[in-house]
Amino acid sequence: MQYIRFFIDPVQLPEYHIFMYKIAVIPPIPLTESEHKRRIKQYRKYSNPGFEIEIRMLKGGPPLTDTEEDLLTASKFIIEEAVLSEKEGFDAIVIDCTTDPGMTEMEELLKIPIAGSLKSSIMLALTLGKTYSIIALDDAWANMIGQRINKYRLGKYLSSIETVGTHIYNPDRKRDMNENEFQSFFKQLLKAGREALESGAKTIILGSTTVIRGWKELEDTLKIPVIAPGIAALKDAEIMILSKSGHSGKK
Repeated sequence: MQYIRFFIDPVQLPEYHIFMYKIAVIPPIPLTESEHKRRIKQYRKYSNPGFEIEIRMLKGGPPLTDTEEDLLTASKFIIEEAVLSEKEGFDAIVIDCTTDPGMTEMEELLKIPIAGSLKSSIMLALTLGKTYSIIALDDAWANMIGQRINKYRLGKYLSSIETVGTHIYNPDRKRDMNENEFQSFFKQLLKAGREALESGAKTIILGSTTVIRGWKELEDTLKIPVIAPGIAALKDAEIMILSKSGHSGKK
């Protein structure tokens, strides 16, 4: 059903917009106010006309998901929010995390399509090139992402998992990175990207949905496709909605 929602949009869309479909973007952690606003701006910027994007707020869970135990705990709240989103009339779910927590369970529980940031990114990477590398935040994340890649049976196309050694999101900071902090982070990102090239990667996937600033600058510098995982999942969700597709277990 079409409806009109009036809002002040952070990316300066028209004063009003007609939404035909709703996508629930579910992060793996409770967000600070500034981070919630940043993610709304990010996803609305890249969404197509006709899609309303809502960043859902988890009702609990760890402040960060840096271990498998954290992910297991977070999954319970992510699944709970996904079930609620379907009941509220959302047309698709985007898992705003590159370990796709809760995805298998949601595919069994929900009728609406679910797009996982990691899985969507790998599918896009292999459309654009024969091999891919991932730039993870740190060794723990590299290990967790690697386990999911093996689960998806897509490891044979993986050139490497590089790391930058730091996180871009810190809930204790309660603000975005300042310019000096970001430039330091980008240097590490660029170094990891060059190591990915040396490993033979034809495409690169950013290893966190929080890494969006500097995405296109990295791609322009490295001269190969660089994929922002959250945006890849958003586009998958839009396609599945428009093609009226669901997961095979629910057809």
